[in-house]
Amino acid sequence: MRILLSKISIILVCSIIFVTVSIKAQEVADTTKKHSFAAIPMLNYNNTTGMSFGLIAQAFYKINRNDTISPTSSSGVFGIVTTNGTYFTSLFQRMYLKEDRWRILLAVGLGNVNYQYWQEFTQNSGTFIGFSTAANFAFARIQRQVYNKLYVGVQGIYSVAETDFDLPDFFPDDMKNQRINMNNIGYLFNFDKREHQINPYGGYNVEFKNNFYRDWLGSGAEFESYEITYNHYYKIKNERNILATRVHASIATGDVPFQGQNVVGHDDIRGYSEGKYRADQIYAIQAEYRWRFYKKLGMVGFFGLASAVDSFDTIFDEELLPGAGLGIRYQVIPKERINIGIDVAKGTDDWGLYFRIGESFGR
Repeated sequence: MRILLSKISIILVCSIIFVTVSIKAQEVADTTKKHSFAAIPMLNYNNTTGMSFGLIAQAFYKINRNDTISPTSSSGVFGIVTTNGTYFTSLFQRMYLKEDRWRILLAVGLGNVNYQYWQEFTQNSGTFIGFSTAANFAFARIQRQVYNKLYVGVQGIYSVAETDFDLPDFFPDDMKNQRINMNNIGYLFNFDKREHQINPYGGYNVEFKNNFYRDWLGSGAEFESYEITYNHYYKIKNERNILATRVHASIATGDVPFQGQNVVGHDDIRGYSEGKYRADQIYAIQAEYRWRFYKKLGMVGFFGLASAVDSFDTIFDEELLPGAGLGIRYQVIPKERINIGIDVAKGTDDWGLYFRIGESFGR
């Protein structure tokens, strides 16, 4: 009961903060024609990282004010610290240019993440093993419209990570400490028929990404990763009632290191924060109903299923992982359809609390 009351208190406090911050952001949006600004403090708790405190802020603007076709570009900063010693900060830049013929995303960041994974000993027993990963990265993605709404692009990551595992002293040092570069380069195809980039009321997009980790790039392991995403948005009666659906697969093949594995959580599927379900491949399907019930206030409800496997042929042999939850929304900048909000989700023996600027399925 005490835990439940604590969770409810956190949600109520954050809701008040959301409204206060939103009013300030809206004042900025109303007093300038060149840009809009949204910022949200973050207060969270989960069983792995403990209490967390942070801030995410974004400025939204048109690079060319005469360009009425390109979506709104944005610049942002994100930072978070937690009571278990985790910290992370990043800067990011998203640009839409030349009547949306070019799309560019840039990001840099650094941090130290204290997390855990599940080590299974038998089918019915196991334990969590803690680890700490210090990392810095730089990311770039460039897309070019080639036909209708089809975009083709290239992307790459430079990343240095050092992982320390919380293992007993009798384990060798090379098992307790791993330093590995995760540099990659890849390509992508994106067929984007959404009628809005930030908060679609209709349309769909299908995206395929393929990244290569190779010695000649300075990567510490040689493997490939694939991401396949299909998002579809349905307007029900009007723009205040939207059904969003998502099918997503994250696949790693080859000599996949620990740092290259996928973990169930975040948008696919919300409700998992402990890091228990980790594998080379994650498959997920999810639906979310978005209801703006009063002026700028809204709520969402969502449900999905995920599976964590090391190969696709075992997908029907592994446990299906459900995740469901509710969220509140406040439309901080109506002109740009920018919402801020908080989601609470429940998974199998786990739960999660998620703050956001913008809607899910938008990454």
